[in-house]
Amino acid sequence: MTLVTITSDWKNGDYYLGALKGSLLSLSSDISVVDITNSIPSFDVLQEIFILKSTYRHFPQNTIHLMGVMSEPAQGTNIVIVFGEGHYFVGVNDGRFSLLFDNPPAVCFEILKGRDIIFTSFTSLELFKEAVDIICTNSFETRTKICSIKRESSPGVVHNDNNITGRVLYIDSFGNAITNIEKRVFDSIHKGRDFTIFVQGPYTKINKISRGYNDSTPGEIIALFNSVGLLEIAVNQGNITLLENLNPSSEIRIRFAQTEYVEKKEKIL
Repeated sequence: MTLVTITSDWKNGDYYLGALKGSLLSLSSDISVVDITNSIPSFDVLQEIFILKSTYRHFPQNTIHLMGVMSEPAQGTNIVIVFGEGHYFVGVNDGRFSLLFDNPPAVCFEILKGRDIIFTSFTSLELFKEAVDIICTNSFETRTKICSIKRESSPGVVHNDNNITGRVLYIDSFGNAITNIEKRVFDSIHKGRDFTIFVQGPYTKINKISRGYNDSTPGEIIALFNSVGLLEIAVNQGNITLLENLNPSSEIRIRFAQTEYVEKKEKIL
């Protein structure tokens, strides 16, 4: 059985998803198609990457993951196949793969059919089908060409010895705001010091990291590191997004107490 997942911004009622599933199932009765999500905000590649990066490791090895957000190829950005961490990924070679992996593979496989296909409003339909067939029949040698993975700089976290500045990356269905601030970065700067988390401005402040939602009272604004190691801002039994008018790209800042500086100043005095 070959497992194929789809992650896209195709909404209910669009024909794209049905057409793609039918096309894939017509290849072989051994193919099973699973939706990871089809409710990503339109054109939001960064949310696609976050969701896929948070989920693909939970699927069996050799699963094929189709990346359907902004999936139409263009001149110089063909659809490619990437094999990484035991999984296959298919999507436009526009830099997104360098954000998907902590250590991106050096090469990928350009689908040769993409050079000759007549471009339409849904060209990716044929190229996704072609990619899955190439993987299932192991016909990389005759139907693909090795190429380099394009690199893209992530809208990353800025930090120094006493501050971290990140942003909201994703808002889940409960209105919890997941940021791009990793626990390992927080721990490397924290060093046991007091700190203040500023949620989009100077007014809403959080001064501790909760162990979970049970480590707070209903209505309390909390910060915690979630199961994928990212800082999450939430309201216990509430919606932080509505309360603080957050959206993907809202700024989150952490300021640490400058204890070393204070101690040195006291010694000088």
